[in-house]
Amino acid sequence: MKRYLYTIALIIVWTSLNAQTQPWSLEKCIAYGIEHNIAVKRYELAKENQEITSETTRLSRLPDLSANVGQTFYFGRTPDRDGVYQDQTGSNSSLNVSTNLNLFSGFQVTNQIKADRLDLNAAVEDLNKAREDVSLAITGYYLQMLLAKELYKIALDQLELNKEQVVQTEALVKGGKSSESELYDAQAAMAQQQMSVTEAANNLDLSRLSLTQALNLQELEDFDIEVPDMAETILKEKSRLCLPANVYARSVMKRPVIRAAEFRVGSSRKTLQIAKGAYYPSLRLGAGYSNSYYYNYSLASGTGNASLADQWAQNGAESVGLSLSIPIFNRMATRNRVRSAQLNIKNQELLLDQAKQDLYKEVQQAYYNATAAHDKYLSSETAVEAAQLAFNFEKQKYNAGRSNTYAFNQVRLRLASALSESAQAKYNFLFRTKILAFYNGAALTDVP
Repeated sequence: MKRYLYTIALIIVWTSLNAQTQPWSLEKCIAYGIEHNIAVKRYELAKENQEITSETTRLSRLPDLSANVGQTFYFGRTPDRDGVYQDQTGSNSSLNVSTNLNLFSGFQVTNQIKADRLDLNAAVEDLNKAREDVSLAITGYYLQMLLAKELYKIALDQLELNKEQVVQTEALVKGGKSSESELYDAQAAMAQQQMSVTEAANNLDLSRLSLTQALNLQELEDFDIEVPDMAETILKEKSRLCLPANVYARSVMKRPVIRAAEFRVGSSRKTLQIAKGAYYPSLRLGAGYSNSYYYNYSLASGTGNASLADQWAQNGAESVGLSLSIPIFNRMATRNRVRSAQLNIKNQELLLDQAKQDLYKEVQQAYYNATAAHDKYLSSETAVEAAQLAFNFEKQKYNAGRSNTYAFNQVRLRLASALSESAQAKYNFLFRTKILAFYNGAALTDVP
Protein backbone atom coordinates (compact mmCIF):
# COMPACT_ATOMS: atom_id res chain seq x y z
CA MET A 1 0.00 0.00 0.00
CA LYS A 2 2.82 2.43 0.92
CA ARG A 3 4.58 1.66 -2.34
CA TYR A 4 1.35 2.37 -4.24
CA LEU A 5 0.86 5.75 -2.49
CA TYR A 6 4.51 6.63 -3.09
CA THR A 7 4.10 5.90 -6.81
CA ILE A 8 0.97 8.06 -7.00
CA ALA A 9 2.77 10.91 -5.24
CA LEU A 10 5.68 10.72 -7.68
CA ILE A 11 3.27 10.82 -10.64
CA ILE A 12 1.53 13.89 -9.24
CA VAL A 13 4.81 15.69 -8.59
CA TRP A 14 6.15 14.84 -12.06
CA THR A 15 2.92 16.00 -13.71
CA SER A 16 3.03 19.26 -11.78
CA LEU A 17 6.65 19.94 -12.67
CA ASN A 18 6.05 19.04 -16.30
CA ALA A 19 3.07 21.42 -16.45
CA GLN A 20 5.19 24.21 -15.03
CA THR A 21 8.05 23.72 -17.48
CA GLN A 22 5.97 23.06 -20.60
CA PRO A 23 6.86 25.72 -23.21
CA TRP A 24 4.06 28.08 -24.19
CA SER A 25 2.89 28.20 -27.78
CA LEU A 26 1.84 31.43 -29.44
CA GLU A 27 -1.77 30.27 -29.39
CA LYS A 28 -1.61 29.62 -25.65
CA CYS A 29 0.01 33.00 -25.01
CA ILE A 30 -2.67 34.85 -26.97
CA ALA A 31 -5.52 32.96 -25.30
CA TYR A 32 -4.10 33.57 -21.83
CA GLY A 33 -3.31 37.22 -22.57
CA ILE A 34 -6.83 37.94 -23.80
CA GLU A 35 -8.38 36.21 -20.80
CA HIS A 36 -6.36 38.21 -18.28
CA ASN A 37 -6.14 41.59 -20.04
CA ILE A 38 -7.81 44.40 -18.08
CA ALA A 39 -8.71 46.45 -21.17
CA VAL A 40 -10.47 43.44 -22.69
CA LYS A 41 -12.39 42.87 -19.46
CA ARG A 42 -13.54 46.50 -19.51
CA TYR A 43 -14.83 46.10 -23.06
CA GLU A 44 -16.62 42.93 -21.96
CA LEU A 45 -18.33 44.92 -19.21
CA ALA A 46 -19.26 47.63 -21.71
CA LYS A 47 -20.84 45.00 -23.96
CA GLU A 48 -22.80 43.52 -21.05
CA ASN A 49 -23.98 46.99 -20.05
CA GLN A 50 -25.20 47.62 -23.60
CA GLU A 51 -27.04 44.30 -23.49
CA ILE A 52 -28.87 45.48 -20.38
CA THR A 53 -29.73 48.79 -22.07
CA SER A 54 -31.05 46.97 -25.12
CA GLU A 55 -33.18 44.63 -22.99
CA THR A 56 -34.59 47.57 -21.00
CA THR A 57 -35.70 49.31 -24.19
CA ARG A 58 -37.22 46.13 -25.60
CA LEU A 59 -39.24 45.52 -22.42
CA SER A 60 -40.59 49.08 -22.51
CA ARG A 61 -43.21 47.85 -24.99
CA LEU A 62 -44.92 46.02 -22.13
CA PRO A 63 -47.52 47.80 -19.96
CA ASP A 64 -46.47 49.00 -16.54
CA LEU A 65 -48.41 48.01 -13.43
CA SER A 66 -48.44 49.72 -10.06
CA ALA A 67 -50.36 49.36 -6.81
CA ASN A 68 -50.56 51.34 -3.62
CA VAL A 69 -52.33 51.01 -0.30
CA GLY A 70 -53.02 53.75 2.22
CA GLN A 71 -54.30 54.22 5.75
CA THR A 72 -55.64 57.57 6.94
CA PHE A 73 -56.92 58.50 10.42
CA TYR A 74 -59.37 61.37 11.05
CA PHE A 75 -59.77 63.37 14.23
CA GLY A 76 -62.23 66.17 15.09
CA ARG A 77 -64.49 67.65 12.49
CA THR A 78 -64.09 65.50 9.44
CA PRO A 79 -66.41 64.17 6.71
CA ASP A 80 -68.04 60.81 7.21
CA ARG A 81 -68.75 58.23 4.48
CA ASP A 82 -71.55 60.39 3.15
CA GLY A 83 -69.49 63.57 3.10
CA VAL A 84 -71.20 65.20 6.14
CA TYR A 85 -68.82 67.04 8.49
CA GLN A 86 -69.13 66.10 12.16
CA ASP A 87 -67.03 65.60 15.26
CA GLN A 88 -65.75 62.09 15.01
CA THR A 89 -62.72 59.79 15.03
CA GLY A 90 -62.36 57.53 12.05
CA SER A 91 -60.06 55.88 9.57
CA ASN A 92 -60.00 55.12 5.87
CA SER A 93 -58.11 52.23 4.21
CA SER A 94 -57.57 52.45 0.47
CA LEU A 95 -56.29 50.26 -2.35
CA ASN A 96 -55.38 51.44 -5.88
CA VAL A 97 -54.09 49.42 -8.86
CA SER A 98 -53.31 51.05 -12.20
CA THR A 99 -51.71 50.17 -15.51
CA ASN A 100 -50.55 52.15 -18.52
CA LEU A 101 -49.69 51.06 -22.04
CA ASN A 102 -48.00 53.14 -24.71
CA LEU A 103 -50.00 52.61 -27.89
CA PHE A 104 -48.20 55.07 -30.14
CA SER A 105 -45.29 57.50 -29.70
CA GLY A 106 -44.11 58.28 -33.20
CA PHE A 107 -42.29 54.93 -33.54
CA GLN A 108 -39.73 56.14 -30.99
CA VAL A 109 -39.66 52.88 -29.05
CA THR A 110 -39.29 50.80 -32.24
CA ASN A 111 -36.42 52.94 -33.48
CA GLN A 112 -34.79 52.99 -30.04
CA ILE A 113 -34.82 49.18 -29.98
CA LYS A 114 -33.12 49.12 -33.39
CA ALA A 115 -30.58 51.76 -32.31
CA ASP A 116 -29.74 49.81 -29.14
CA ARG A 117 -29.24 46.64 -31.18
CA LEU A 118 -26.81 48.47 -33.47
CA ASP A 119 -24.99 49.94 -30.45
CA LEU A 120 -24.72 46.42 -29.03
CA ASN A 121 -23.20 45.19 -32.30
CA ALA A 122 -20.73 48.08 -32.15
CA ALA A 123 -19.83 47.15 -28.57
CA VAL A 124 -19.16 43.56 -29.71
CA GLU A 125 -16.84 44.84 -32.44
CA ASP A 126 -15.08 47.11 -29.93
CA LEU A 127 -14.45 44.01 -27.84
CA ASN A 128 -13.12 42.16 -30.89
CA LYS A 129 -10.83 45.12 -31.63
CA ALA A 130 -9.46 45.03 -28.09
CA ARG A 131 -8.79 41.30 -28.43
CA GLU A 132 -7.02 41.89 -31.74
CA ASP A 133 -4.83 44.60 -30.21
CA VAL A 134 -3.80 42.26 -27.41
CA SER A 135 -3.11 39.46 -29.91
CA LEU A 136 -0.91 41.70 -32.06
CA ALA A 137 1.04 42.96 -29.06
CA ILE A 138 1.62 39.45 -27.70
CA THR A 139 2.68 38.22 -31.14
CA GLY A 140 5.28 40.97 -31.31
CA TYR A 141 6.63 40.14 -27.85
CA TYR A 142 6.59 36.41 -28.68
CA LEU A 143 8.69 36.92 -31.82
CA GLN A 144 10.99 39.29 -29.92
CA MET A 145 11.68 36.57 -27.40
CA LEU A 146 12.34 34.08 -30.20
CA LEU A 147 14.86 36.55 -31.62
CA ALA A 148 16.49 37.03 -28.22
CA LYS A 149 16.80 33.25 -27.82
CA GLU A 150 18.48 32.95 -31.22
CA LEU A 151 20.85 35.86 -30.55
CA TYR A 152 21.74 34.25 -27.23
CA LYS A 153 22.51 30.97 -29.01
CA ILE A 154 24.66 32.84 -31.55
CA ALA A 155 26.60 34.46 -28.70
CA LEU A 156 27.13 31.07 -27.06
CA ASP A 157 28.32 29.57 -30.33
CA GLN A 158 30.77 32.42 -30.75
CA LEU A 159 32.02 31.83 -27.23
CA GLU A 160 32.67 28.18 -28.10
CA LEU A 161 34.66 29.34 -31.13
CA ASN A 162 36.67 31.60 -28.81
CA LYS A 163 37.38 28.69 -26.50
CA GLU A 164 38.49 26.55 -29.43
CA GLN A 165 40.69 29.44 -30.58
CA VAL A 166 42.35 29.69 -27.17
CA VAL A 167 43.02 25.93 -27.13
CA GLN A 168 44.37 26.01 -30.69
CA THR A 169 46.53 29.05 -29.95
CA GLU A 170 47.99 27.35 -26.88
CA ALA A 171 48.92 24.40 -29.06
CA LEU A 172 50.49 26.70 -31.65
CA VAL A 173 52.48 28.51 -28.95
CA LYS A 174 53.76 25.22 -27.59
CA GLY A 175 54.69 24.16 -31.12
CA GLY A 176 56.57 27.38 -31.69
CA LYS A 177 54.27 28.43 -34.51
CA SER A 178 52.78 31.39 -32.66
CA SER A 179 53.77 33.93 -30.04
CA GLU A 180 52.42 34.34 -26.55
CA SER A 181 50.93 37.70 -27.54
CA GLU A 182 48.64 35.82 -29.91
CA LEU A 183 47.46 33.75 -26.95
CA TYR A 184 46.82 36.87 -24.90
CA ASP A 185 44.78 38.33 -27.78
CA ALA A 186 42.73 35.14 -28.03
CA GLN A 187 42.07 35.14 -24.29
CA ALA A 188 41.07 38.81 -24.44
CA ALA A 189 38.69 38.07 -27.30
CA MET A 190 37.14 35.23 -25.28
CA ALA A 191 36.65 37.54 -22.31
CA GLN A 192 35.02 40.12 -24.58
CA GLN A 193 32.72 37.46 -26.02
CA GLN A 194 31.78 36.36 -22.50
CA MET A 195 30.52 39.90 -21.95
CA SER A 196 28.48 39.59 -25.16
CA VAL A 197 26.95 36.36 -23.85
CA THR A 198 26.02 38.08 -20.60
CA GLU A 199 24.40 40.94 -22.52
CA ALA A 200 22.50 38.51 -24.76
CA ALA A 201 21.28 36.61 -21.69
CA ASN A 202 20.09 39.87 -20.14
CA ASN A 203 18.26 40.80 -23.35
CA LEU A 204 16.61 37.39 -23.30
CA ASP A 205 15.49 37.94 -19.72
CA LEU A 206 14.10 41.37 -20.65
CA SER A 207 12.20 39.95 -23.63
CA ARG A 208 10.78 37.22 -21.37
CA LEU A 209 9.74 39.90 -18.88
CA SER A 210 8.03 41.95 -21.60
CA LEU A 211 6.06 38.93 -22.78
CA THR A 212 5.02 37.83 -19.30
CA GLN A 213 3.96 41.38 -18.46
CA ALA A 214 1.84 41.49 -21.61
CA LEU A 215 0.26 38.23 -20.42
CA ASN A 216 -0.24 39.61 -16.89
CA LEU A 217 1.64 36.52 -15.74
CA GLN A 218 3.16 36.82 -12.28
CA GLU A 219 5.31 33.69 -12.22
CA LEU A 220 8.47 34.22 -14.28
CA GLU A 221 10.42 31.14 -13.25
CA ASP A 222 10.26 28.20 -15.64
CA PHE A 223 8.47 30.30 -18.28
CA ASP A 224 9.56 29.47 -21.78
CA ILE A 225 8.08 29.46 -25.29
CA GLU A 226 8.06 26.97 -28.12
CA VAL A 227 10.63 27.36 -30.88
CA PRO A 228 9.02 26.47 -34.23
CA ASP A 229 10.62 25.02 -37.31
CA MET A 230 11.82 28.30 -38.77
CA ALA A 231 12.58 26.88 -42.24
CA GLU A 232 8.97 25.74 -42.65
CA THR A 233 7.67 28.95 -41.12
CA ILE A 234 9.66 31.16 -43.51
CA LEU A 235 8.42 29.11 -46.46
CA LYS A 236 4.81 29.54 -45.37
CA GLU A 237 5.17 33.25 -44.73
CA LYS A 238 6.61 33.91 -48.21
CA SER A 239 3.28 32.88 -49.72
CA ARG A 240 1.41 35.51 -47.71
CA LEU A 241 2.66 38.54 -49.61
CA CYS A 242 -0.45 39.94 -51.32
CA LEU A 243 -1.02 43.26 -53.05
CA PRO A 244 -2.40 46.06 -50.83
CA ALA A 245 -5.59 46.50 -52.88
CA ASN A 246 -6.49 42.82 -52.53
CA VAL A 247 -5.72 42.81 -48.82
CA TYR A 248 -7.76 45.97 -48.25
CA ALA A 249 -10.76 44.58 -50.12
CA ARG A 250 -10.89 41.65 -47.70
CA SER A 251 -9.91 43.60 -44.61
CA VAL A 252 -12.48 46.39 -44.98
CA MET A 253 -15.28 43.84 -44.69
CA LYS A 254 -13.90 42.07 -41.61
CA ARG A 255 -11.98 44.50 -39.43
CA PRO A 256 -13.82 45.23 -36.16
CA VAL A 257 -12.90 48.93 -36.25
CA ILE A 258 -14.70 49.30 -39.61
CA ARG A 259 -17.71 47.24 -38.60
CA ALA A 260 -18.07 49.16 -35.33
CA ALA A 261 -18.02 52.46 -37.24
CA GLU A 262 -20.66 51.14 -39.67
CA PHE A 263 -22.92 50.08 -36.81
CA ARG A 264 -22.59 53.50 -35.19
CA VAL A 265 -23.60 55.18 -38.45
CA GLY A 266 -26.71 53.01 -38.48
CA SER A 267 -27.42 53.81 -34.83
CA SER A 268 -27.10 57.56 -35.47
CA ARG A 269 -29.65 57.30 -38.27
CA LYS A 270 -32.10 55.57 -35.94
CA THR A 271 -31.45 58.30 -33.39
CA LEU A 272 -32.59 60.82 -36.01
CA GLN A 273 -35.84 58.88 -36.46
CA ILE A 274 -36.31 58.88 -32.69
CA ALA A 275 -35.90 62.65 -32.59
CA LYS A 276 -38.41 63.11 -35.45
CA GLY A 277 -40.88 60.88 -33.60
CA ALA A 278 -41.42 63.68 -31.09
CA TYR A 279 -43.32 65.59 -33.83
CA TYR A 280 -46.10 62.98 -33.71
CA PRO A 281 -48.87 62.83 -31.12
CA SER A 282 -48.65 60.10 -28.52
CA LEU A 283 -51.48 57.81 -27.43
CA ARG A 284 -51.62 55.93 -24.13
CA LEU A 285 -54.13 53.49 -22.67
CA GLY A 286 -54.78 53.57 -18.94
CA ALA A 287 -56.83 51.37 -16.63
CA GLY A 288 -57.27 51.26 -12.89
CA TYR A 289 -59.14 49.81 -9.94
CA SER A 290 -59.66 51.35 -6.49
CA ASN A 291 -61.43 50.41 -3.28
CA SER A 292 -61.66 51.65 0.32
CA TYR A 293 -62.84 50.79 3.79
CA TYR A 294 -64.15 53.48 6.23
CA TYR A 295 -64.46 52.99 9.95
CA ASN A 296 -65.97 55.45 12.46
CA TYR A 297 -64.61 54.90 15.97
CA SER A 298 -67.19 57.34 17.46
CA LEU A 299 -70.10 55.00 16.75
CA ALA A 300 -71.14 52.35 19.18
CA SER A 301 -69.83 48.91 18.52
CA GLY A 302 -71.92 47.06 15.97
CA THR A 303 -73.78 50.13 14.76
CA GLY A 304 -73.20 52.45 11.77
CA ASN A 305 -70.06 50.77 10.40
CA ALA A 306 -70.63 48.53 7.43
CA SER A 307 -68.61 45.34 7.30
CA LEU A 308 -65.41 45.02 5.26
CA ALA A 309 -67.14 42.68 2.84
CA ASP A 310 -70.05 45.06 2.29
CA GLN A 311 -67.80 48.09 1.77
CA TRP A 312 -65.50 46.11 -0.52
CA ALA A 313 -68.50 45.28 -2.69
CA GLN A 314 -69.90 48.82 -2.60
CA ASN A 315 -66.81 51.05 -2.81
CA GLY A 316 -64.98 49.39 -5.72
CA ALA A 317 -64.41 51.48 -8.84
CA GLU A 318 -62.90 50.59 -12.25
CA SER A 319 -61.61 52.97 -14.87
CA VAL A 320 -60.39 52.75 -18.45
CA GLY A 321 -59.24 55.69 -20.50
CA LEU A 322 -57.25 56.90 -23.48
CA SER A 323 -54.84 59.80 -23.33
CA LEU A 324 -53.82 61.66 -26.50
CA SER A 325 -50.95 64.12 -26.23
CA ILE A 326 -50.42 66.50 -29.16
CA PRO A 327 -47.14 68.46 -29.30
CA ILE A 328 -47.78 72.10 -30.12
CA PHE A 329 -44.79 74.09 -28.90
CA ASN A 330 -41.82 72.96 -26.81
CA ARG A 331 -39.46 75.89 -27.34
CA MET A 332 -37.92 74.31 -30.48
CA ALA A 333 -36.51 71.46 -28.44
CA THR A 334 -37.62 68.79 -30.94
CA ARG A 335 -36.30 70.73 -33.91
CA ASN A 336 -32.93 71.19 -32.24
CA ARG A 337 -32.73 67.51 -31.32
CA VAL A 338 -33.40 66.65 -34.97
CA ARG A 339 -30.68 69.04 -36.15
CA SER A 340 -28.25 67.62 -33.58
CA ALA A 341 -29.04 64.07 -34.72
CA GLN A 342 -28.41 65.06 -38.36
CA LEU A 343 -25.03 66.50 -37.44
CA ASN A 344 -24.19 63.33 -35.49
CA ILE A 345 -24.92 61.25 -38.61
CA LYS A 346 -22.45 63.32 -40.63
CA ASN A 347 -19.88 62.99 -37.85
CA GLN A 348 -20.25 59.20 -37.67
CA GLU A 349 -19.97 58.96 -41.46
CA LEU A 350 -16.76 61.00 -41.32
CA LEU A 351 -15.43 58.69 -38.61
CA LEU A 352 -16.23 55.72 -40.84
CA ASP A 353 -14.42 57.31 -43.79
CA GLN A 354 -11.46 58.09 -41.53
CA ALA A 355 -11.35 54.50 -40.28
CA LYS A 356 -11.32 53.22 -43.87
CA GLN A 357 -8.56 55.63 -44.85
CA ASP A 358 -6.49 54.65 -41.81
CA LEU A 359 -7.00 50.98 -42.61
CA TYR A 360 -5.84 51.43 -46.21
CA LYS A 361 -2.75 53.30 -45.03
CA GLU A 362 -2.03 50.55 -42.50
CA VAL A 363 -2.40 47.87 -45.19
CA GLN A 364 -0.08 49.76 -47.53
CA GLN A 365 2.51 50.20 -44.80
CA ALA A 366 2.20 46.53 -43.82
CA TYR A 367 2.73 45.45 -47.44
CA TYR A 368 5.78 47.59 -48.10
CA ASN A 369 7.25 46.76 -44.71
CA ALA A 370 6.77 43.06 -45.43
CA THR A 371 8.31 43.22 -48.90
CA ALA A 372 11.24 45.29 -47.62
CA ALA A 373 11.75 42.87 -44.74
CA HIS A 374 11.66 39.96 -47.18
CA ASP A 375 14.31 41.51 -49.42
CA LYS A 376 16.48 42.35 -46.43
CA TYR A 377 16.18 38.79 -45.14
CA LEU A 378 17.26 37.35 -48.49
CA SER A 379 20.23 39.73 -48.56
CA SER A 380 21.17 38.81 -45.00
CA GLU A 381 21.11 35.11 -45.89
CA THR A 382 23.52 35.81 -48.74
CA ALA A 383 25.74 37.77 -46.39
CA VAL A 384 25.75 34.87 -43.91
CA GLU A 385 26.79 32.40 -46.61
CA ALA A 386 29.66 34.66 -47.70
CA ALA A 387 30.74 35.31 -44.09
CA GLN A 388 30.62 31.58 -43.33
CA LEU A 389 32.83 30.73 -46.31
CA ALA A 390 35.31 33.45 -45.33
CA PHE A 391 35.36 32.18 -41.75
CA ASN A 392 35.92 28.56 -42.78
CA PHE A 393 38.82 29.61 -44.99
CA GLU A 394 40.40 31.81 -42.31
CA LYS A 395 39.94 29.08 -39.69
CA GLN A 396 41.88 26.62 -41.84
CA LYS A 397 44.69 29.15 -42.24
CA TYR A 398 44.71 29.88 -38.49
CA ASN A 399 44.81 26.21 -37.53
CA ALA A 400 47.74 25.77 -39.91
CA GLY A 401 49.57 28.70 -38.32
CA ARG A 402 49.33 30.83 -41.48
CA SER A 403 47.11 33.53 -39.91
CA ASN A 404 47.13 35.55 -36.73
CA THR A 405 44.62 36.05 -33.96
CA TYR A 406 43.59 39.51 -35.11
CA ALA A 407 42.67 38.39 -38.64
CA PHE A 408 40.83 35.34 -37.31
CA ASN A 409 38.81 37.42 -34.83
CA GLN A 410 37.93 39.96 -37.50
CA VAL A 411 36.46 37.26 -39.72
CA ARG A 412 34.73 35.64 -36.75
CA LEU A 413 33.16 38.95 -35.72
CA ARG A 414 31.94 39.56 -39.28
CA LEU A 415 30.29 36.13 -39.20
CA ALA A 416 28.69 36.87 -35.82
CA SER A 417 27.44 40.21 -37.11
CA ALA A 418 26.03 38.60 -40.24
CA LEU A 419 24.27 35.90 -38.20
CA SER A 420 22.79 38.51 -35.83
CA GLU A 421 21.60 40.73 -38.67
CA SER A 422 20.13 37.72 -40.43
CA ALA A 423 18.23 36.70 -37.28
CA GLN A 424 16.87 40.21 -36.83
CA ALA A 425 15.88 40.39 -40.50
CA LYS A 426 14.21 36.98 -40.26
CA TYR A 427 12.02 37.82 -37.29
CA ASN A 428 11.25 41.27 -38.63
CA PHE A 429 10.11 39.57 -41.84
CA LEU A 430 7.98 37.12 -39.85
CA PHE A 431 6.32 39.90 -37.89
CA ARG A 432 5.67 42.07 -40.94
CA THR A 433 4.20 39.23 -42.96
CA LYS A 434 2.07 38.21 -40.01
CA ILE A 435 0.64 41.73 -39.85
CA LEU A 436 -0.11 41.69 -43.57
CA ALA A 437 -1.67 38.23 -43.35
CA PHE A 438 -3.69 39.37 -40.36
CA TYR A 439 -5.19 42.21 -42.40
CA ASN A 440 -5.89 39.64 -45.12
CA GLY A 441 -7.99 37.58 -42.74
CA ALA A 442 -5.49 34.99 -41.48
CA ALA A 443 -5.20 34.13 -37.80
CA LEU A 444 -2.07 35.22 -35.99
CA THR A 445 -1.65 31.72 -34.62
CA ASP A 446 -1.49 30.01 -38.02
CA VAL A 447 2.31 30.06 -37.94
CA PRO A 448 4.60 29.60 -36.22
